[in-house]
Amino acid sequence: MAKPTPSTTTRLTHLLKHWPTDKVRPASVSVQTYLQSRLHPQQPQNGKKAASSQQQQQPAAAAAAAAGLSQASLNALTSLLEDRYARRYPLPPSLRHPASNPQHYENVIREFDEAPDRDWFGRLRKRVAGMLRLK
Repeated sequence: MAKPTPSTTTRLTHLLKHWPTDKVRPASVSVQTYLQSRLHPQQPQNGKKAASSQQQQQPAAAAAAAAGLSQASLNALTSLLEDRYARRYPLPPSLRHPASNPQHYENVIREFDEAPDRDWFGRLRKRVAGMLRLK
């Protein structure tokens, strides 16, 4: 497996630095872990000098493909990082705040933000409060 080219490496490090961490997702399946594995691909076990000289002569697209990411994949990740699609196709307010429960999505986002930092007693209290639902 060839090492990524400098431009691919630069783009991957930029994505690693700026990609937001997900508190709920385990680190083993996070985007950062995946990008880190693509940035430093594992070297083949039987490294021969002839094979390494051929790998160094690969063009940029082939090196990026050997790293496991195509230029189209890097472009897609960059566009997601920059929120191009959210700006180009904004959600209508009626979708974000449905008439039946206007605060639903704000509550979901708040719950995802609070859940990882909750201790054992906080989780128990939340579970009991969800079962009773006193108003």
